[in-house]
Amino acid sequence: MLITLDRQSDIPLFEQLYNALKSQILEGTLDSNKKLPSKRLLQADLSISQTTVEHAYQLLLDEDLIYSREKSGFYVSAIDQLRQTASPVAARIKRPKQNEQALPIDTIDTTLVQSDVLKNIAREVYTIPELLNKGDDSGETVLKEQIRQYLRINRGVTCAVDQIFIGPSTEFLLEQALYLLGHPRVTIEDPGYPVVRKVLDRLDNGMDSARVLQDGIDIDQVKALNNPVVHVTPSHQFPSGAVMSLQKRIRLLNHASSQNHYIIEDDYDSEFRYTGRPLPSLQGLDQNDRTIYMSTFSKSLYPSLRLACMVLPAALAEKYYDNALSCNVPRQMQHIVANFMVQGYLNRHINRMRKIYRKKMRDVTQWLQTFEGVEIYGDHTGMHFMLRIPGIDIESFARSHHLVHGNVYSETGVLSDTVVIGIGEKDTGEIIKILDAFLKDCQTSAVKKSP
Repeated sequence: MLITLDRQSDIPLFEQLYNALKSQILEGTLDSNKKLPSKRLLQADLSISQTTVEHAYQLLLDEDLIYSREKSGFYVSAIDQLRQTASPVAARIKRPKQNEQALPIDTIDTTLVQSDVLKNIAREVYTIPELLNKGDDSGETVLKEQIRQYLRINRGVTCAVDQIFIGPSTEFLLEQALYLLGHPRVTIEDPGYPVVRKVLDRLDNGMDSARVLQDGIDIDQVKALNNPVVHVTPSHQFPSGAVMSLQKRIRLLNHASSQNHYIIEDDYDSEFRYTGRPLPSLQGLDQNDRTIYMSTFSKSLYPSLRLACMVLPAALAEKYYDNALSCNVPRQMQHIVANFMVQGYLNRHINRMRKIYRKKMRDVTQWLQTFEGVEIYGDHTGMHFMLRIPGIDIESFARSHHLVHGNVYSETGVLSDTVVIGIGEKDTGEIIKILDAFLKDCQTSAVKKSP
């Protein structure tokens, strides 16, 4: 029996012996019912201890790969052999190339995260033994109560704790909402958040798009399409930055109520408003329970947190419980965020972040105003804005400078002259440096093309 053991390896000798014998059994090198060498013989042949052989044989016995006969020894079990239909080739997995982005919209300045506070809270939470067992499938009550209070004070959302549901992302929660609604046809914004279209495509869910105007989605087009569900980002339309007017909010709510339709309101970064008071959420205005409200902690805390919430109308909340859906967020993480809120850290953190991002947004946009022919949209709120250079198709320049081209978010191609600029990760100087090179390239091209 040819077996080679490596005494320099970190793998114990008994495990090496076990693996070698197992391979020979599965490959058919050792025939079924063939007697194996005695422990004493293997000990002598391989210069190992008898205990090492005993451990290896015991592992093979545990897996029924061998069996023993009293006063006779060990024998190979009768098992089917592994068949190999093709020569083994290392798997080559094709993955789409990730486009590097110089000013991404989904990142933050990580130096602003209160890591020490979160670490101390986490240390306490992970000492609670009850959290090692399964919790409420809809989310931890302590977190849902904190979210209820926060949304009531800051966004005018009115709901009971049992209407709040936790998930790892709004993408996850959107899938749950569509399931509860029976996967109806959905009207989405154009331009709009690409994740929504991705979810609808993946679920083979029917959809139509309605254009976005200066004050939000075109309500007349929504009415004409008359789909059972409309998905909107009314407080800071993505990516245009448009804020849906109060009159338009009322029209949308009235339409949904009259048709027994639903509105999915994604309130993804309403905390970061830099001018004026934010308009109340659609859910807070809704008198007929037709709005599904969603928000996330990705911007207010950090993107990799993977924590979002959804507020369902009462009828859909009952359906959630009846269908035994679940939140899929670790209990400990929910308690860490809940404690962060209970101790007042979240409000202080958001106020600090808002102040820093307001100044960064102001400094960058004021600098941009020195460039003739440049237009800026959506800089009044959030952590991104739209930069438009009318009359120029800037897609190739956006690509060469690793900026996000506007048509990434539009099915109709209406943003060929626009890039979307994230201010979250880079400091003001870095943002200006990147944009300066980009704009000078665009202007040089425009001069060359002019008659």
